[in-house]
Amino acid sequence: MNKFFKEFVLWILILLPIVYLATIWQKLPEIVPTHFNNDGIANGWSHKSTLFILTVALEVGLYVLMLVIPFLDPRKNIRQMGSKYYNLRFILTLFIALITLYIIYSSTGGTFKNPNLHFLLLGSLFAILGSYITTIKPNHFIGVRTPWTMESDYTWKKTHQLAGPLMIGGGIILDALPFIFPYKAVSPIIVLGIIAVMVLVPVVYSYFVFRNEEEEPS
Repeated sequence: MNKFFKEFVLWILILLPIVYLATIWQKLPEIVPTHFNNDGIANGWSHKSTLFILTVALEVGLYVLMLVIPFLDPRKNIRQMGSKYYNLRFILTLFIALITLYIIYSSTGGTFKNPNLHFLLLGSLFAILGSYITTIKPNHFIGVRTPWTMESDYTWKKTHQLAGPLMIGGGIILDALPFIFPYKAVSPIIVLGIIAVMVLVPVVYSYFVFRNEEEEPS
């Protein structure tokens, strides 16, 4: 797959929400719901142009950011990742495209009997990134970046070997929430607790790995 075709695939994903929004633009009222509470009920409204601004900002902003990052990495490890980095770009671009499609559809007045359906997207993203993150080499932009992982390649490797399975497990749990609670919104405390475990445990673990490495006789 040549470079041009790879970028073309990403732009197809970027344009999908924009094209969808364009096809329904005339049917949308001037003021549309743009925020929903835990039960899926609209509690915030904006002019419909907000949907276009949000879609373009998220899609194009992510694309430009991911293009620039490899040139900002002082260790140049991201540029050496090759297809692995493109796969990450594809995963994130696909996720943002699905999220923006979900937001646009919700704003059209689409109703969801299950208020937890968005956790399928979030959980799937975490699970996919978890299976990917163990292959990331030390860098300043992607992965579990703590003072200790940035100081030691060994600590980086051990930390990501833990973070990967944690993210996969947390993602699977998030994916299961719409089926466990099909008609009742999940408490934010549960969701934040799951995410906190995925984020904080590797951070704390990296400190202890680094400290143990420092204490070992050379």
